[in-house]
Amino acid sequence: MPKFAVKEWAEIISGPISMREQDQQVFEHADLPAVKDKLSVTLRLKIHNHGSSWAAIFHKGAKDVIRTPSLWLTKDKSGFFARFSGNWSTDAGIHEPDNGLLLNKWYHIAYTLSDPEKRLDIYIDGEWFEFCSILKVKEQNVVFNDGPLYVGRSFSYKGFNGEISNFRYFNWRLSAEEVMEDFFNESQKKPIVYGSKIAFVHVSTRKYLSTKGIKYDLGPNNEQYMVICSGQEINLENDVWTVIGASGKNINEGDLISLNNIISFKHQATGCYLNSHDTSYERVTPISQQQQVTLCSDRGSDDDWLVRRYNSTTSYDTGHLMSGDIIGLFHISTNKQALYSHSVLLGDRSQEVSCYGDGSEKNNRWRIELIN
Repeated sequence: MPKFAVKEWAEIISGPISMREQDQQVFEHADLPAVKDKLSVTLRLKIHNHGSSWAAIFHKGAKDVIRTPSLWLTKDKSGFFARFSGNWSTDAGIHEPDNGLLLNKWYHIAYTLSDPEKRLDIYIDGEWFEFCSILKVKEQNVVFNDGPLYVGRSFSYKGFNGEISNFRYFNWRLSAEEVMEDFFNESQKKPIVYGSKIAFVHVSTRKYLSTKGIKYDLGPNNEQYMVICSGQEINLENDVWTVIGASGKNINEGDLISLNNIISFKHQATGCYLNSHDTSYERVTPISQQQQVTLCSDRGSDDDWLVRRYNSTTSYDTGHLMSGDIIGLFHISTNKQALYSHSVLLGDRSQEVSCYGDGSEKNNRWRIELIN
């Protein structure tokens, strides 16, 4: 029978908790997700100060020279010194960075390591920051261990004075998308409520859901604006939407929005509603020939969308809609086709948007941002 790797993760510190140079949190190997040849660590960190020598943030291993994974602060610049043990060196990893962290500022840190892919990556606030590759891929391997995980002080290294929270340990190498999703964790989120002004960012291409006022030709009595993705910086005129109730449903502004609920969206600039419809009479997108997504001035069931939030196992969460959530929107009246975009560009260089698929593709994922 074939064996399948099971993705597991644990938040071992929720916090935030205060740390001093002599403080130490210890987590036994058996209490962590089982790692084979990949792992990731994410955390939020605020440094007040640390001693003049190296300062330990985390270190897994039974002694100083066993260090997969490990992360220190450099002694002069408070930069990250990311290390691991290999079969050719007990101290492999990224060299000292040119720039250090600012004091008294919260950062989101992600450390990802993979022996099959022969690389270590560091992300800061969701952005790729540094990496190193194992060069002799046939000979050199990462050496994992069954020692404890130390957060803060570790063997001969003191810790730091500051705060730490949302320390998460994963038994796989997080993708860039997953790092960005983790960056928008619960401690940073604010609730989306009925009446909230929001924007949608396409996760794969980082472009905002928008319009340029171009109309689909749907006949003389049925004029609807084309919905597109345009630009990686928000345009407050064309990229802002108001969250409203589903057609025919009475809601109270300010109420929380439950996930797996049907809602609608009103485009702030045009006053039209986020809409889709079937593909009859060749009503399809210009290039991919998929289901159109439009802005429509008429209110009706074609404006209704089911909202779901993805979690780290690619299934859907329960709870309430929050800023920073990675969501899927599913069009109710066309059999829950999922809002979709990709790198296909129209003639004006904007990005095509459609309804396509069941939500399982990365191109169905959107990050919701609270404007106010």
